[in-house]
Formats: sequence, structure tokens, C-alpha cells
Amino acid sequence: MQPRLSSSPVPVPALASWRQAASVCGFTIDPVLREVGINPHDPQVPLRVPPASLFKAFSMCVERARTHHFPFALGENFVFEHFAEFDAFLDSCTTLREILELAGWAREVLTPWMNVRLDEFGAEAHVRVVMTVPGQDPREFCHVREVLLAAINQLLRRAAHSAHVLLSVRMAGPAPAHPEKYTEHFGVPVTFNEDADALVMDRRWLDQPLNAPLPQALTEARQRIERRLSQEGAERHIVDEVRWALERRPELLREGLEATAAALGLHPRTLQRRLQADGVKYVDIQSEAKCHRAQIMLRRRAISMESISAELGFSDRRAFTFAFKRWMGMSPSVYRTSICA
Repeated sequence: MQPRLSSSPVPVPALASWRQAASVCGFTIDPVLREVGINPHDPQVPLRVPPASLFKAFSMCVERARTHHFPFALGENFVFEHFAEFDAFLDSCTTLREILELAGWAREVLTPWMNVRLDEFGAEAHVRVVMTVPGQDPREFCHVREVLLAAINQLLRRAAHSAHVLLSVRMAGPAPAHPEKYTEHFGVPVTFNEDADALVMDRRWLDQPLNAPLPQALTEARQRIERRLSQEGAERHIVDEVRWALERRPELLREGLEATAAALGLHPRTLQRRLQADGVKYVDIQSEAKCHRAQIMLRRRAISMESISAELGFSDRRAFTFAFKRWMGMSPSVYRTSICA
């Protein structure tokens, strides 16, 4: 028997979006909410419910949908209800890379089990969605990850003012009964049984200018989000901040603490002091990030060992091999052979 979900209440992300999605899918959501014991009292206040109730409601919505796939309808209609700060940030961003910063904040107040990771190799950028629900099989939440993929795709299209941001979509689960509906929704090839759920785009989209630079507006939007997180009681862990910076900006893997501090808007001594207070060394976080990225790149046979070594900041292939053996207990060549066999 699987462990039960924690009973601590969590937010219901964008209930108004759920209502709209249910309408698109040909059913009414209120009976679903009543059946699982969710009672939205005040539409002006974010609703918080036990996690088990939230996931049960979502499963029932998937089952009752008739005209559309509920996860896609919810993703397409998703709005940051009760979080105007997020919309202000989106409107102030000048690149998609900046917009992806929003994932870390959204995780803290909306979806505590969600991680959005940015992987870059060659000409491609992969926006991966990872869900880790304590005590639960990740395969049980494939539809929830579909919502996140659809919602992120909607935000990227909105920001880029283009319907053609994606190159393809990768999904970790098996092919559904009607895979053509997935291709139709995203408008690009969709493959299944992949090692991760990800939106794949041309890497150049990440830094292509979207809006005229308004640094003051962007700074104010970030400050408003920080204040909101403080009001919500969310704890900002500097270790998570550093990890996210290293994930979304791989060039920092070749640099030192000073470059990462600048990316986070901190003085190097401040960053070092905060990490020390958490009992963590910057070099250990960076090594962990390098190991993670090395594993991702090794899955792509077209990427040479020399290219991986250079991207991770090693002087040559020998130095990379030595470090990888220390991390994983095997050489990168053996690792590549084992996962690509």
C-alpha cells in the first residue's frame, strides 16, 4: 500500500480556470467539487484543500470531459488568479529566459510538487516538467504534467506573440489511445515513452527580445512577487535559488560564485554568507548541477565528450572523465553505453 498524501492544505491553482476548462469540455465542475468536499466560499480568496481532494477532483474532471481533453483545456485557459504580481512580471520580461524564472515562484505558492527545468544543448532548449509527490507513483500524475506542459506552452506563445515556438513535445508516459489529438493540440510532433516530459524549442527563442527593456518595471515586479511570497509565508531557500540559476543559465557552470551571485542580484559575500548559514558550499551545488547536466547531455549521442567537457567548464576530456567517475562511480563512456543500450 502506498503512503498517503500529506493532509496539509494546498492551493487550488486558478479555480476560475478550472470552471472555464470544464465548460469547454462539456460538463459542470460544481458537482465534482461538492463530491470531493471542496467548497469555494469566497471567490476573492485563494482556496486551499487537502492534496488528496485536489487530485481526486482532477481525476474526475479527466473522466467527465467529453468534447476536449481536460488537461489541455485547463492549460489553455490557465490564468494566475489572485496573483496579479505574476502577470505584471510577465508583461515586464524582455526574454523567454526571464519568463521561466516565474516557475520557481509559482511552485512556492501554487504547485509545491512541480519543478520546471531548462536544459540547453546544441540548437535546442528543453523545458522539462518534473513532479515529485511524496509517497506516490509519478505515473499517476501524467495528466497533471500535461496541464503544466499546456499552460507553459500557452504562456510562451503569449509572450512571444507567436504560435510557432515549439519544435516538438516529449512525454514520458506511453502513447494514449488517440495520440493524434496531442499532435493537434501542440501543433508539433509529439513522442511518447521518453525519459522526461518536455517542450522542445529552438534555443534562440530564449534570448530573443520580446518587449522594449523596462528594467525599473521588471525590478518592481520582482519586488512585488518577493513581498507576496513573504505574505504567503513561503520560505526562500538560497540553495534552491542557486540551483535554479545554474539550471536556467548553463554558462554559470563554467564560472565561479561571483558570476552566480551577479545573476541572483547579490554581492558575492552575501551569497557566500547565506550558503554558509545553510551549511552548504557553492562548489558542492555547482558540482551537483554539473553532474545533472552531464547525465542529460550524455543521453544525446550526437554530443561529443569534448563538447560536454567544454560546456561544463573542464579543461579537457580527461578532467571531465575524472570528475564524472567521482560523481557516478563510472566513466562517462560507460554511463552513456548503459543508458543508450
